[in-house]
Amino acid sequence: MINRIINILNNYKDIEYKVLETKSKTTELFYVTNKLETNRKTNNKTYSVTIYKNFNEFKGESTFSISPLFLDNEIIELVEKAVERCSFIENKYYELPKPTKALDNYTCDLDKLDDDLVAKNVKDAIFKADNVKNGWINSAEIFINRYEYRIINSNGIDYKYHNANIFCEIIPTFKGKDEEIELYQDIETSNIDYDDITNKIVELMKNAEARANARKLPADLKKCTVILPQEEIAMIVESFVGQLSYNTKFMNMNLFNVGDTLSDGKDCDNMTITLKNGVLGTSEYTFCDSDGIVLKDCNIIKDGIVKNLAGSQRFASYLGMEANGIYENAELEAGSMTFEEMTSKPYLYCVSFSSPQLDEYNSYYGGEVRLGFYFDGKDTYPVSGFSITGNLYEDIKHFRFSKEIGTYKRFRGPKYLLIPNVSIN
Repeated sequence: MINRIINILNNYKDIEYKVLETKSKTTELFYVTNKLETNRKTNNKTYSVTIYKNFNEFKGESTFSISPLFLDNEIIELVEKAVERCSFIENKYYELPKPTKALDNYTCDLDKLDDDLVAKNVKDAIFKADNVKNGWINSAEIFINRYEYRIINSNGIDYKYHNANIFCEIIPTFKGKDEEIELYQDIETSNIDYDDITNKIVELMKNAEARANARKLPADLKKCTVILPQEEIAMIVESFVGQLSYNTKFMNMNLFNVGDTLSDGKDCDNMTITLKNGVLGTSEYTFCDSDGIVLKDCNIIKDGIVKNLAGSQRFASYLGMEANGIYENAELEAGSMTFEEMTSKPYLYCVSFSSPQLDEYNSYYGGEVRLGFYFDGKDTYPVSGFSITGNLYEDIKHFRFSKEIGTYKRFRGPKYLLIPNVSIN
């Protein structure tokens, strides 16, 4: 199919093009309590075609999708409509990427394993933790996903790469004295570590019980040392990645420039962030970005100092810079404290937010906390029904990251972040 598309595109001498072929296979299990309700497999193939047409000082572009069932005349009709649409898109001219030296092939734990067996083992790992009195796993969805990608452009790029991961959604229920509550947990990984999955669900079940028995914080508590979990650390890192992009810089929306100091390390752990094509256990390996730029490690922040920008071929070209690509994965170096050290003095550990928020341009982060654990120096107990607020660019000067590290979706780094003197509402 892809050869048919390329042959048709090559008949148009006044255009450039990019074709992305995506093959996906999934094994899916859906459980209500511990009863299997649906067992499903999918096998799909899709094609995305982008047409580029240069005119005057502009490069117009238009993207459309093609089904493997399309006939040649249907593809030709779509191409001609896309060529026409290009004339209405007046992007400043830039060149498409050219081939570069390929990296080593990617491998992961799932490559040589049977999907049905993996799915069963994941199911067993999840329900192994379903043993809490007055609590149970209400539903669980398990996906074993495999992807094969091929990207071709008119400048000679022709890359193939693959990816595989496990994705789970788990909803536990706990019946407390006054109410019945539910929590939500998703897990994305390419690691085969069934014990780790079980441990995550064990912690989730404990948190469900804690949420059902949560109290209010002391009314006079207005400031406190706060500990944030890895999900919120990933959100903060993602914010800096977005700020340090060619796109943001070109649109004059950037708050930082290369050489800026974010923190001096006197009373904090300086951040070191590296963008990667994949990290240990990542759910999304990307050999190259959507333009076909081969992704290599890119250090954007080193010891609290901005070192590089990253981003697409188009906006790098506009800035007169060499593009390094759009990354899906980021890694943050470990910090200086253990979780035990973080919890040796009074703290408020915010385990779960209703909807965590981060506004870079107002320097705001915070949100309503669904579940936390408060240690007043003597007793530790679960709490709920409060919010935290902080100033990101002031508080970063006091961040302390944990020595313990882990992977969360497309982020690898410290599991915990300690921030002193955070406002409690």
